[in-house]
Amino acid sequence: MNHIRIGRIFAACHPQDSVRIRIVRYKEGDMRALVADAATGARQRLILASSLHPTALTGTGRRRKRGYAPEGAPAKATPPAPSQLQEPSAEIPDWFDGMPGRQFRVAMPPRLLLLNSNQRLHHHRRAEITKVLRRAAWAASRGVPHLERAHIIGVLHPEDRQRRDPANWYPSFKACVDGLVDQGVLDDDDHTRVVGPDMRLGHVVSGSRLVIHIRELATADILTELRK
Repeated sequence: MNHIRIGRIFAACHPQDSVRIRIVRYKEGDMRALVADAATGARQRLILASSLHPTALTGTGRRRKRGYAPEGAPAKATPPAPSQLQEPSAEIPDWFDGMPGRQFRVAMPPRLLLLNSNQRLHHHRRAEITKVLRRAAWAASRGVPHLERAHIIGVLHPEDRQRRDPANWYPSFKACVDGLVDQGVLDDDDHTRVVGPDMRLGHVVSGSRLVIHIRELATADILTELRK
């Protein structure tokens, strides 16, 4: 993503959004970029590099309504490829876009067996799958520091485009959150420490997988969430 450069100013793509940000820190290949308000340099936060687009237009010439584009860059759409057989790669939404607090992403390995609340499994089999998911989350979260409180979004990335209710996979998300506790990311997952897991449906990936998105919360933040 060579259009993302330190010091470059990006503006919100949505026509009714006047937010302007400046790139503070980014290295080629990083998943996130550190940005701040363009005018004041305040409110430094991390956002997904995938939300920083080369232009404000999509490849088909439509105006983007999410993310940011370089300020002053020519609004030219990239001509579509001659072959229309391949779909463009899905953009990864920033689930905590604009929200304060450190953010972390914990991706489970693909092709794990998942638990669905509609399944009727023998309790021994359910326990086996739960143990594997919990262990996978424990291993995948080794780089996440200890957090006193957190907002957690669990994203199910399916293997096809069939309609799904991501809430049905709550047992899988719960096992993963327990793995975060096992790792020491959280002391517990009760309501005074965790908001969520909120469940979402992500883009299609081969083999399907679960991804846990974590945002650190201050005490005031979690009290606000609990009052909603």
